[in-house]
Amino acid sequence: MTNPSDNLLAGENIHITKMSIEIEPLFTIIGEVVVYLAAFLLILAIVGSFLIGYSFKTEKFIFPGFMLFSITLLETLVKALFRFIKMDDSIVDNVGITLKNKISLRKFRDTPINERLIFFPQCLRALTCPSKLSSEGMQCISCGACEIGRAKKTAEMLGYKVYIVPGSSFIRRLVLKHKPSAILGVGCMTEIKAGLEMCEKIQLFGVGMVLEKAGCVSTVLDWDKFYKFIEMEN
Repeated sequence: MTNPSDNLLAGENIHITKMSIEIEPLFTIIGEVVVYLAAFLLILAIVGSFLIGYSFKTEKFIFPGFMLFSITLLETLVKALFRFIKMDDSIVDNVGITLKNKISLRKFRDTPINERLIFFPQCLRALTCPSKLSSEGMQCISCGACEIGRAKKTAEMLGYKVYIVPGSSFIRRLVLKHKPSAILGVGCMTEIKAGLEMCEKIQLFGVGMVLEKAGCVSTVLDWDKFYKFIEMEN
């Protein structure tokens, strides 16, 4: 005589086997989709990397929208490809900043100067700088030990508001307080990249100017480039 419990167990095993047979094709399809998607993203990253490298060397920007897409969404993969072929992956950030500057520049220029802020990093100051920190940043006294005093005075005469800040948290707070329409930020590549991303999120027209020499102290800016930029409309 057949045990009813054995029949029940056999029925469950058959049901599980049928479910396994039905699920297996689904996993196969999912696996194929993942492989094709990975291959597609890799191809996009390779094409984007080629365009970024070409643009950096020639200063000619082909398909800027596609390059910006590659830099924004495929940054990790694109930088890995640059390292794989023994190229400096900071090129990716450099081209990304240049593209974002080009996109924002017209709107920046269309903004009244008195609605623009300029942010200098405190690392541009001289080591002997006597300025003190306040809620508005470092208070420059134009002692002449560095170029910031003259640059600040020149920019303010044109109508800009100028701040010397110790970090990105200061920039966010001053932006929220003064509510500018556009900002010009000076800093290292990492700071400029983060600043332009912040501008996109809060709908500001941001332009970044990268330091010639970065670091914690005694950094270097191409001051001729800075003066040319702010005086261009005059």
